[in-house]
Amino acid sequence: MPEGELEIAYCHACGTSMDVSEVAPFSNVECPNCGKHTRVKREFGPYTLMKRHAIGGMSVVFMAQDNTLNREVIVKILNEEYGSDNKRIAAFEEEARITASFSHPHVVRVFTTGRAFGRFYIAMELVPGGHFEHHIRERGSIPEAEMLPLAIQVAAGLKAAQAAGLIHRDMKPGNILLDGAGNAKIVDFGLALVTKGGKAQATEIWATPYYVPPETIEGLPEDFRSDMYAFGATLYHALAGKPPCNEESMDTNKLREVKKKILPLAKAAPWLSAETCAVVDRAMAHDPAQRFRSYDDLLAALEAARQRLASGAAAPPVKAGNGSRRGSNIGEKIGLGVAAALILGALGFAGWWVTREEPKPQISQGGTSPTPVAVDPSGGDNSARISSAYRSAGESLRSSDYTKARTLFAEVRDQAGVLEPTGSWAAGEAVIASYLDGKSEQARKDAGDAAEHIKGAAGIAENNREFLLDGLDKVSGLRPVAWSAESPAPTGPALLIAMIAGLRNWEHGMPDLALPHFKAVLAAEPKGADAWVASYQEILRGYLSDAEKLRSAIPEKFPDSADACRGLADELHAVHASLKTKGRARFNLRALQLDLEKHARLLGGGSPVAPSEDPPPTPPAGDPLVQVRKTAAACHFAEAAAAIKSSGFPDKAGEPRVSALLLLAEAAASFLGDLEDKLAAPPEGVVLELRDHTKLDHITGTRSGGIKILDATGSPRDVEWAEVSPDSVIELHRQLVKSETSELERLRRHEQAIAFDLLAGDPARGKKAGESLASSYPAFKRRWDLLQAGLE
Repeated sequence: MPEGELEIAYCHACGTSMDVSEVAPFSNVECPNCGKHTRVKREFGPYTLMKRHAIGGMSVVFMAQDNTLNREVIVKILNEEYGSDNKRIAAFEEEARITASFSHPHVVRVFTTGRAFGRFYIAMELVPGGHFEHHIRERGSIPEAEMLPLAIQVAAGLKAAQAAGLIHRDMKPGNILLDGAGNAKIVDFGLALVTKGGKAQATEIWATPYYVPPETIEGLPEDFRSDMYAFGATLYHALAGKPPCNEESMDTNKLREVKKKILPLAKAAPWLSAETCAVVDRAMAHDPAQRFRSYDDLLAALEAARQRLASGAAAPPVKAGNGSRRGSNIGEKIGLGVAAALILGALGFAGWWVTREEPKPQISQGGTSPTPVAVDPSGGDNSARISSAYRSAGESLRSSDYTKARTLFAEVRDQAGVLEPTGSWAAGEAVIASYLDGKSEQARKDAGDAAEHIKGAAGIAENNREFLLDGLDKVSGLRPVAWSAESPAPTGPALLIAMIAGLRNWEHGMPDLALPHFKAVLAAEPKGADAWVASYQEILRGYLSDAEKLRSAIPEKFPDSADACRGLADELHAVHASLKTKGRARFNLRALQLDLEKHARLLGGGSPVAPSEDPPPTPPAGDPLVQVRKTAAACHFAEAAAAIKSSGFPDKAGEPRVSALLLLAEAAASFLGDLEDKLAAPPEGVVLELRDHTKLDHITGTRSGGIKILDATGSPRDVEWAEVSPDSVIELHRQLVKSETSELERLRRHEQAIAFDLLAGDPARGKKAGESLASSYPAFKRRWDLLQAGLE
């Protein structure tokens, strides 16, 4: 706005104009005419200020509404006293540029910058959990088991800043935010320096005395180790419940002296483990050369301390020397001891702590801390690969990409040199991911692979090994795994097995036997060694929700007219679309729709037939698979799968061709279900062709087992999938899948289309497509090999 131009606001009560040029944003101004109060200067670009959030040294922070994207954000506005200070304006703009120059899950995201009412502002991500400083103030100190995962997250964020050529220069509890799930995010790069990987020197000292590193006080060049010192001081404050020094002034002489006399953490907080104390003391070494050489070294030491604590093997604090010797040989030996503890901690299988770096925030928004993966401290290529794969698996899990999560968990399980408990835990999570993806046969195979891994894994306590092997043996069998009311609340390995057993029962069509397992897992407290379960608890809530939807959707008896049956089947499309889980719930709903359609056909010319009198599908005499194939060829895939699973079907479940045919039938049923969902509101230009070459260019919607059209006379008509040309169905699939942005989702739908072609379309084309896909995707090749028996 040009200098001297008036800023006018209007009273919301009487409309009187008011000169608000001299008032600050979000001021509550009294109308000179009617006396009512009006909030003024609320509109900053596309953002509307909602309430004041915090006041800092250079700025005021507001919660605001993003009017374009309809989300809450934080808007940080430069204080008026700096509005004409070109140096401060430049620093403010540089903060936005710096923070936006790199992205990391544990650094707050910057959305945009702008200027309104002569004030510069930055719009950034809203982190709802508040400042970490508030948590320390409210709780006094933070438990070690809770603090170490957060420390790993913050250190990972600082590492990302260093990789971008930045140092933060004001690392403190107040600049760590916690999201709603408890994950840490670094904020406020307002004092950051660009180092480009080396050192930089500030032109002024503007930091917090408790946490400022000695070299900053002296006006010496700073690098990432300066942030490391402030980070260590932040950990000291959180763990001990008090800052490392009590000097509040910025008097250089006073600060110089107190920084030399900081009490070692082991004396300030004798209840902490020696490993944790050693990490903090080394990070806060007075001489930067005595601090950790890199963030990777710091992260490895923090992870070692966390694993030792989780396993119950953490040593009590050693007798600490005085503060001036923090960089001495004694400190170095303790630091090396921490690195060695990484191997020892990995052997303590009872710790069972597997957590993940935030995505979604699913602490999963559900969440947990970064995945503490047991790796070789000598640092080989495998260690980095294992750690990266495990973190990626966790991110895929939280984003519901269970196929990718399963592949990555299996990669960790099978990686040469993987330590324990990481390898065995990844083996169990591969089973879980397969069940979450609705792939029971793959889950059974993964359970077998998990058992083989655990049998040969070194360093597992025998009682844990026996417990896991027994649990995996039960879920691999054909009998349901019942939950005993007398069983103690599950923890550690028992939680893992309860999760697997519940999912196994669910995917085998026994929700009543699955829910007790799920509720036991949901009742677990996600903290300490069981913090990993928080992500899965969020997922299990979706299963409970789906169980309730299915219970409400299934009628006590079928309607007594064909139209009512078909109407109910159509209504279930909305229920299907609202389901949160994959696999069995969707299959059950599709099977119910097909049963309603079948019942409607039975009612078409005669009196109603009660569904209770309708016997379960029983294969005819002779080879039952012949009839199953005929049913599938008529595009009644769910009925074919139900026949295989029925009690009257000969016990051939162990035969490879039966298992393969079941997998194909369920995949093809899902394929048509997806098409029905896509065509419920048909995209423009969709044309299908019947087997008699009639064109269907007036598709109005879908129903269970087919589509709805207007025929040549304009009359509505139902068309079953069996009437549609398979070539036309596959072409429709190819058109629709182009809009899918996820490569894994496209792969899933291609697999299902191949299953459709093999059973009810062009088997030769399906086989060719399967072979082509298998040559490009190793994960699919393994499944393709399993399906070969079903092609005979």
